[in-house]
Amino acid sequence: MKLQRMFQAWLATALLLATGLAFAAGGNDHVEPGTGIAFGSFDITDSDLAVTHVVLMRIKPTRMYMGSGGEKATVTYNHGEFYSANLTPGIYSLIGFFSGNKFFALDARPGDKAFTVEAGRAAYAGSYKLVLAKGGLFRRDKGTFEPITSYEEEGRLLHWLAQELKGSGWAAIVNARMTETGRK
Repeated sequence: MKLQRMFQAWLATALLLATGLAFAAGGNDHVEPGTGIAFGSFDITDSDLAVTHVVLMRIKPTRMYMGSGGEKATVTYNHGEFYSANLTPGIYSLIGFFSGNKFFALDARPGDKAFTVEAGRAAYAGSYKLVLAKGGLFRRDKGTFEPITSYEEEGRLLHWLAQELKGSGWAAIVNARMTETGRK
């Protein structure tokens, strides 16, 4: 299990460095034809961390993450909310997040956190609460994630996303998801 988490952390770090992703707020207002958007959150309120960026990986169809042709920018906010726009359709997995240069990997295999991105649609990537155990003088901090499975969480994020993307090309897609899930 420890080896698996170390591999996940290494993989996510390698993906981030190899792809040269730009993580900047506000750069995804334009909808590229044939793409979708994913959103979710990490609840980090019981820690002194900030989510600086989130790592998503396309697992089907598989994608080589080399060079500068990686996934589009993932926008994150101080409270852990995120969205990633203009994603190529496929099955993705939420791998974890970075707080500065420290990576926090989700506990399961990538396929266990899979969600589907479809063209012209918004996909919920999930929400997770970080339970952080502070390390001592010679021990590292350790974190585990508990899924937030409440019905209200996706609705809360959709309302947040509708405000963030108001007036952009993604607004109608987010509103359609709200209507589809009965959260409008």
